[in-house]
Amino acid sequence: MARILALTSRLPYPPREGHQLRAWHVLKALASRHEVTLLSFLRSDDALDKAGPLRDVLAHLETFPIASEHSRMALANALLRGTLTQSPFLVAKYDSAALRQRLTQLARETDLVHFDMLPLMSHADCVPAGVPVTFNAHNVEHHLLAKRAQIEPRLAARVFLSTQVSRLHRFERTACLRADAILACSESDARAVRELAPGRDVEVIANGVDLDANRPSPDAPDPRQMVFVGQMGWFPNRDGVDWFLQSVFPRILAARADAQFVLVGKADGFEVPESVAGNVRLAGFVDDLRPSVHEAAVYVVPLRAGSGTRLKVLEAMALGKAIVTTTIGSEGIALRHGDSALFADDAESFARATLSVMDSPQLAARMGTSARRLAEERYGWDAIGRQLLDCYDRLLGRASLPGQVPASDTTVACAGPASRSA
Repeated sequence: MARILALTSRLPYPPREGHQLRAWHVLKALASRHEVTLLSFLRSDDALDKAGPLRDVLAHLETFPIASEHSRMALANALLRGTLTQSPFLVAKYDSAALRQRLTQLARETDLVHFDMLPLMSHADCVPAGVPVTFNAHNVEHHLLAKRAQIEPRLAARVFLSTQVSRLHRFERTACLRADAILACSESDARAVRELAPGRDVEVIANGVDLDANRPSPDAPDPRQMVFVGQMGWFPNRDGVDWFLQSVFPRILAARADAQFVLVGKADGFEVPESVAGNVRLAGFVDDLRPSVHEAAVYVVPLRAGSGTRLKVLEAMALGKAIVTTTIGSEGIALRHGDSALFADDAESFARATLSVMDSPQLAARMGTSARRLAEERYGWDAIGRQLLDCYDRLLGRASLPGQVPASDTTVACAGPASRSA
């Protein structure tokens, strides 16, 4: 049994967002074989009082507030650093002297340090030489930021985001070079990471789904209803739903005036176009999304940006739903057009594909059955957990070989000591 020290950018449990779900299952798999201590940032909306299952699997848990969420001075400092220095704002936001001090103490007595999410790699210089470092890359972040800058409608925000892309690209490259092993969510992400950091060990550990908790419903869905699951604070979700409501949904309503679109997830401040508002329901955050998904005939994934693999799509597959998705929306998942999903990348094609499923319960059932079968064959968390453990066993074995030069001796640390002002 090895001693593993993990860092996360927010409390992984209860999982309300995709990256929390991946982090939770990664930690649970590691803790099934090793002693895992977690240092986690705590967002203002994290529910520490509901983290019992997380505490049950961990050897130890410590949390740290995100200073920029509690202090305007800290937020201003992060914005200034992200504007006037080479440090991206995304990295400056997670500056924490307290976490750095604790990481420095614990890393001396650990066998491996696992960094979950890119900005946390700015603390990798606290890990002593000889202790392997792994980086769980949920996305290729500079690609995601470049797309966001491209489609951001507000001029001031677009200018700021554009200045961040090159900074984030440099930091992401340095972070990947610092890691002894990198976990990518898909083959396309792995290729992008290998271009950033040639020679680094990149392992594809796909996202997964809880097959027991997510099962198809025996009840027939409402043929009028479509559903999307995702919180609107995540810009690829907001952009995709905006596009769907403005360009796709009116085409669907022209053919089926009774069509209904249900948006499940936090939607604070999200404005539905007046022309379709009567056919849109904002369900908001729900403790259990399964009833809303079961009720819909079509699960739509109108995403135009993002990387990694979509946990929301894997859940829809496990629930046996008929899926209509863009190419980007299902990137990294082995769905097949016409069999387990329908693919469409322009508004007219997306509307036609959705209508074809709504008009044919037989097609919806056949696609849902095929999607569930694919989830069972390739995306159960148990199988993915075993793959992850094999990867870590190889890394821990290499680290213990006598005379081996640690990768951290030959790479550049991501950052110097963090600012004490956070």
